[in-house]
Amino acid sequence: MSALETSLLEQLRPFSSSTKRYVVAYSGGCDSHVLLHALVQIKDQFPSQNIRAIHVDHGLQTHSPDWAEHCRQVCVALNVPIDVLQLNLSIPKGESTEAYARQQRYAAIQTKLTADDILLLAQHQDDQAETLLLQMLRGSGVKGLASMPFSKQVDGVHYLRPLLNLTRNDIQQYAIDNQLNWIDDPSNEDTRFDRNFLRHEIIPKLKSRWPSLSDTFNRVASHQAEANALLTEVAAQDLKSFELDKTNTLPIESLVSLSPARQRNVLRYWIEQCGSPVPDSVQLQRILDEVVAAADDAEPLVSWSGVNMRRYRAVLHLDRASSHPPSNWQMNWDWQSPLNLPLGQQLRIRQLAGQGLALPSQDTALTVRFRRGGEKCQLPGRKHRHELKKLMQDWGIPPWQRGNIPLIYVGDELAQVVGYSVCEPYIARADQTGLDIYLND
Repeated sequence: MSALETSLLEQLRPFSSSTKRYVVAYSGGCDSHVLLHALVQIKDQFPSQNIRAIHVDHGLQTHSPDWAEHCRQVCVALNVPIDVLQLNLSIPKGESTEAYARQQRYAAIQTKLTADDILLLAQHQDDQAETLLLQMLRGSGVKGLASMPFSKQVDGVHYLRPLLNLTRNDIQQYAIDNQLNWIDDPSNEDTRFDRNFLRHEIIPKLKSRWPSLSDTFNRVASHQAEANALLTEVAAQDLKSFELDKTNTLPIESLVSLSPARQRNVLRYWIEQCGSPVPDSVQLQRILDEVVAAADDAEPLVSWSGVNMRRYRAVLHLDRASSHPPSNWQMNWDWQSPLNLPLGQQLRIRQLAGQGLALPSQDTALTVRFRRGGEKCQLPGRKHRHELKKLMQDWGIPPWQRGNIPLIYVGDELAQVVGYSVCEPYIARADQTGLDIYLND
């Protein structure tokens, strides 16, 4: 067994009991070919696990169909099943080709994985050095400088980089010793791409002065990963102490009780926990300066990557940026089947005894629309109708959300504010069947 195969075996052994299948992200290049080949050589050490390869054809290179065929032939020779995924990418204006292709590649691969899989990626020590330099040049924080983790979970699937402790020379020597035939992508020589510029122009010069640069940078990334883990732990403790009412809201009083560094730290963590992209340092400071520090009656807004940060009644609100339904939109609804609304929501119903909207007759259509101004509703137990605007203030609905709440009309009368209240006299009594109308986002 070669030194590389022995190293691979040591890296995989702790994970062998948690997977039924090793899936190799196989580009056909030297690194992924070596990973796939070495994995096949040691497969007898993992008799309970299957091996599979996935090749993604981005459609960005003229010869990509030939590369896909090459990958098929290699896998046939190794007796490894392979999925070839065709993307035919078109890079959006302003997007990095490398970053966008990587994002789409992983998204495509994810569709072929299950929770019992471990996806093996072929990045190595020199790739880590390049990534660290790129993150430094972008001004990244601790999380970015941690670069590529050896192991991580993405949507329940385990990602593993078992070659991360090996150099490019280690991998290329294995390929030569085993007479492997791999693909050389010409775009890897194009120094217009930042990573290639570092690889071919900068890192060789650095290594001529500091030969152990890759190993040193690998340690730096490891230190940053540990620091990031500690920051995450602190942020989780801070967020837990806030006792949040909703996942997408955060009390400003609790936030400002922390030091500025911990405020930024917990904000990043909270935003990420909400499933939203984390803002850069400039945007994060704008949130603190323009939203957190705003007057109580102000309506500040900071937006980034399709996300909005606002404040209302001393609470931060994190919302996906969305449009409002057309002001004149309305739809007659027979309430026999769900109704699709303009912003992707859907109205549904359940019939309940003595609850909700009193069941209309079969030939009575309900009308659904949104706020236009001047609406009034008489709440249960009250003698008079009140302006809907005032009621929404009482319910604590932020101003930017009020125009997106469906209103149910019977004839010309407002009968229900979905999610909040049925209006008198449309409330189902104890001896009546009622409609529980609710939103399914």
